[in-house]
Amino acid sequence: MDRQTFAENMWKSLLVELYEGKIVSTFKGKEAFRVVSFSDEGITVRLSSKEKEVFLSKKAMLNVIEKLIAHEDGVRQKMVDPESRLKLGLFLLHPWTEKVMRQEEGKRRPYLLLMDEARWRLASGE
Repeated sequence: MDRQTFAENMWKSLLVELYEGKIVSTFKGKEAFRVVSFSDEGITVRLSSKEKEVFLSKKAMLNVIEKLIAHEDGVRQKMVDPESRLKLGLFLLHPWTEKVMRQEEGKRRPYLLLMDEARWRLASGE
């Protein structure tokens, strides 16, 4: 299977296997990605700290995402695992994310929106 086909299948599997509200732990286990919604515009996710129960800034979110790739063996070994697909996908796609704020329980909460362009870039292997 070539890289583009693999990437496209990985993306499709992500959408099939994961669902709104899914909590996906990072390798370190201290933060969790929460898939908020899927739409034609992209995937909205939130990263929160399990220890402090606070929502992290976009900079902190991206720092955690970047650290995931340091676990190369883990990424390779777990690439077929749906939860790990999200981790790998977020790392590859984070340059094409936007920070969005949503009202939740009377407070503004930060989310990341993975734009639709990210899907094309992942599928093309860029």
